Amino acid sequence: MSSNIIIRNARLVHATHTDSTTSDIYISGDTIVGINQAPEHFTTPTTLDAGGRKASFALADLAVRLTEKGGNRRDVMHDVLSAAVAGGVAHVACLPDGDPILDEPVLIDVLCNKSAALGLAQVHVLGALTQGLNGEQLAELMTLAEHGCFAFTQADEPIQNTQILQRALSYAASFKLPVWLRATDFYLGGGFAASGAYASRLGLAGVPVTAETVALQTLFELLYSMGAQAPKVHIARISSARAVELIRHAKTQGLNITCDVNMHHLHLVDTDMGYFNNQYVFNPPLRSSSDRSALRAGVLDGTIDAVVSDHVAVDFDAKQLPVGQSQAGSVGTQWLISLLAQLATEEHVDISHTLAAAVSRAYPILGLKSPTWTAGTVADIVVFDDEAHQVLDATTVRGHHANTPYLGLELPVQVCTTLAAGRVVYTTI
Repeated sequence: MSSNIIIRNARLVHATHTDSTTSDIYISGDTIVGINQAPEHFTTPTTLDAGGRKASFALADLAVRLTEKGGNRRDVMHDVLSAAVAGGVAHVACLPDGDPILDEPVLIDVLCNKSAALGLAQVHVLGALTQGLNGEQLAELMTLAEHGCFAFTQADEPIQNTQILQRALSYAASFKLPVWLRATDFYLGGGFAASGAYASRLGLAGVPVTAETVALQTLFELLYSMGAQAPKVHIARISSARAVELIRHAKTQGLNITCDVNMHHLHLVDTDMGYFNNQYVFNPPLRSSSDRSALRAGVLDGTIDAVVSDHVAVDFDAKQLPVGQSQAGSVGTQWLISLLAQLATEEHVDISHTLAAAVSRAYPILGLKSPTWTAGTVADIVVFDDEAHQVLDATTVRGHHANTPYLGLELPVQVCTTLAAGRVVYTTI
């Protein structure tokens, strides 16, 4: 396909609104070179007609795993990245808690080279904060950064020893390396459902909100004590109304923090599990409707910076175990855009307000510039029809894994075309 591309008749989705009229987007190489006006010497383009559909900058999914959990199919990179571009995602942050754990430079090199060779979504590698994610000894952070890691995290593994957490923050700060942490207390965080009447009725070990808030308060006190020397910290996958309150207050106090939420926590609640439906086992667990409402409000007012799929490909047998033994997690990067569109519909806001949580507010967390529809911007673009719907079944789900509570349901949005750095990586038009 030509390196010059025109996307005609597209309604542009901006950070705060969607155009009511259509525009033409001129792309050369990996860059937008004009809107509604072709630059000089723009020759032999490939033309894609959006037909009045919407065009947004492609999404960034900040929580994806490229290996399988609970089985032997270790490498699912092609499946996951194919699903990503089919869902309009051009950037994925790869968590390090796969097999093998990403705590050695050679592993980073292999992952970066292999993902680049596929030529699909761009992979941004999160390195392990501690060796083996065991929370005891720091990984070689600077060496891993030199090999391609842009930030460091424990994924879902908490650091039990607060002194080690303090040292990790200080060491990362000395090299200006961002740290991503899931707020969960080591002792309170074990369980399979949110603490409360529902978990008690089912006889499931509960995870209280304090598992999240105790960890947040500890983290904030450490950051306050470091003052201007504190590192940039991203708080991953919060789940409670109280967490939203604490983060909102911490931001007003000047802490250099961002946060995200799993898309499922914006739509589902604990009682959706019914009688032990293991497709609803998540980490952190689904919580109450009041928590869900607070999380939605946090996304819309910007307290929550990003919405993620928390994509986990789980072996079929590992997912079919009883709830108390089932592997937590769901695939979903392919329909992140659908659930953001559904959120916009249910909250009666323009889709730009929810897509911002995967575009204009998410890109900077990856170290990318927030994109605008101007010449010089990298051409990561998705054209989609938000008036169309699709049923999630074996014909639409990309890859070998279908562990999701949405299987068999109809969701809004059909992605028509995805461009990653000016390359058409997925199209149906």
